[in-house]
Amino acid sequence: MSSDIIQFMHNFLESSHIPVHYFTISPHEEDFLEFLQNFDLGLRYHVLGMTKSSERFRQWFFSRVPSVIYFEKDIFLCTYIFLFLPEKQKWLFCGPVLFEEITENRLSVLVDDLELPEEFHASLKYYYEHIPFFPSVDLLKSMFFEFGNMVYGKERFDMKYRDNTDLEIWHYDYKNYLRIPEKPFHNIHVIEARYEAENALIEAVCSCNEAAAIEALTKFHAYLLPQRLPDRLRDMKNYTITFNTHLRKAAERAGVHPIHIDAHSNGTIPRIEQLGSVNQCITFHKKMTHEYCELIRRHSLQNYSVIIRKALTYINTDLCTDLTLNVLAEQLNVNASYLSMLFKKETGMTLTDYVNKLRIEHAGRLLLCTNLPIKSIAQKCGISDIYYFTRLFKRIMGTTPKIFRQNAPHGVHSDLLACKKQ
Repeated sequence: MSSDIIQFMHNFLESSHIPVHYFTISPHEEDFLEFLQNFDLGLRYHVLGMTKSSERFRQWFFSRVPSVIYFEKDIFLCTYIFLFLPEKQKWLFCGPVLFEEITENRLSVLVDDLELPEEFHASLKYYYEHIPFFPSVDLLKSMFFEFGNMVYGKERFDMKYRDNTDLEIWHYDYKNYLRIPEKPFHNIHVIEARYEAENALIEAVCSCNEAAAIEALTKFHAYLLPQRLPDRLRDMKNYTITFNTHLRKAAERAGVHPIHIDAHSNGTIPRIEQLGSVNQCITFHKKMTHEYCELIRRHSLQNYSVIIRKALTYINTDLCTDLTLNVLAEQLNVNASYLSMLFKKETGMTLTDYVNKLRIEHAGRLLLCTNLPIKSIAQKCGISDIYYFTRLFKRIMGTTPKIFRQNAPHGVHSDLLACKKQ
């Protein structure tokens, strides 16, 4: 039964003009070399002159798992499918196959993205003319899924789909072979300069120097990022998500507690997905840089001791909870008198005064940007006694909550309400 299924799949692939190889891991170097010369129809070995990769290919192949069906797309947009056949004790290796047509324009973009010398353009064009095109990657995946069920048994195998990853392990340094005589170290210098600009950006954000951060970002954008996916917008969104990760780490280094970083980052990712063009992504990088600098300005605790950092984070996280000295001391597992002394020393305020100040400032914002009753606002600030809240508000703000709301500058109240709705 299994032999019939294998033969059926073999015939299907051949009728679709997809190359099929059966391969056994051999200790003989010449076997690897022969396979290496021909697995991609000779692109790397004969066209690009990559003749020193057999050992890397051997290491890569030994890391494959027999019960997995691999779909791997390389940097040349070619897909390879390979899996181990238990009955034959051999690997079935299929490809290369294309799931997108390589037009003249697409080829030019690819040559530019890979920074290949112009003399390879004609050879690559001839190469792509001889690579089979299959109209549906989903259909081929479904065929191999059913094939796996019959060869391994249902739910006894896995399928992995990867782009530009493992298949590149043994030829990641192809650019060393494709050097430009006039610029022998061009690629190294470009990558080094890009990483230098990236590190300068992270350092500037970490120190909250927004002007220096924007300058470093401009330099970073000057070095074109390699396109890793056929969809340029999706590719740039992925870069933007990675950029967000760098800014997260910069904020963490600046002493911002992870709870604030996580809340901000979680709100950033959906906004990235809503971007509609590459230019919008690039513009959003500047906005992200500004917002993370603001986040650090608001929440950096770098100059405080670990205990006070935790205390401030607890206070800022939930103003409605019990934030008395004894409760926080118990939460932090420290002596209450010691916490009181350390808090006053590092912040210049008693813990109670600090909490009251934050609660009343928050109340002021709610009075301006909501229509909530004053009693509800007091409760949202962690103060259940409306009379105590009014006295505390007047002591800190110099007026009562009611008069504060009434005397807000003309238009501020309605403007804030409009902003909130947006």
